[in-house]
Amino acid sequence: MKKIGIIGGTFDPVHYGHLILAEQARVEVALDEVIFMPAMVQPFKLNEKIASGDHRYAMLLKAVSGNPYFSVSRQEIDSPKISYTINTLRDFKAELGDKAEFFFIIGTDAFLGLEKWYASKELLEDFSFIVGTRPGYKERQLKLLISRLKKEYGAKITEINNSEVEISSSGIRDLIHAGKSIKYLLPESVEEYIYKYKLYTESAE
Repeated sequence: MKKIGIIGGTFDPVHYGHLILAEQARVEVALDEVIFMPAMVQPFKLNEKIASGDHRYAMLLKAVSGNPYFSVSRQEIDSPKISYTINTLRDFKAELGDKAEFFFIIGTDAFLGLEKWYASKELLEDFSFIVGTRPGYKERQLKLLISRLKKEYGAKITEINNSEVEISSSGIRDLIHAGKSIKYLLPESVEEYIYKYKLYTESAE
């Protein structure tokens, strides 16, 4: 059975923090493939202005090129509906049936709020999770939550050590607004794309 990781998010823009988490999950859990899933409309970001799905998809393609284990899916950005993780994972499961086990790759902060997600009970009961952790960062809170979720839902949760990389998409956007350098925060090809299309500036498309 194939082991497939799915990492979702707005990726506005994708940066090295996303890529490092995905690669460490792949290596530590021996995943056969990692699929990046850019969201079109995230339920927690309904009122935020974001770059178009096509731009974010194009940046992801550039970011993952060169890694044969990484791919990018248009499943959510081609859907006009709100991007609920449970629906995405169910669609993949329906397509591949028993040929694959799906692991949703997620960071500590997002995982701590997981029970607020749509259909979180079904998510925890039906799918596996890989949580990127950092030593000392909300460690006790995370351990207590994982222990409770395993007891309540029989949740399948794997913790991995995620390298501490203090990079955020919002921070990158702020730097661009301020006219400051974003070099070494994301792949050079993504940086070039951002400047080519003047993303995250007043004249952004």
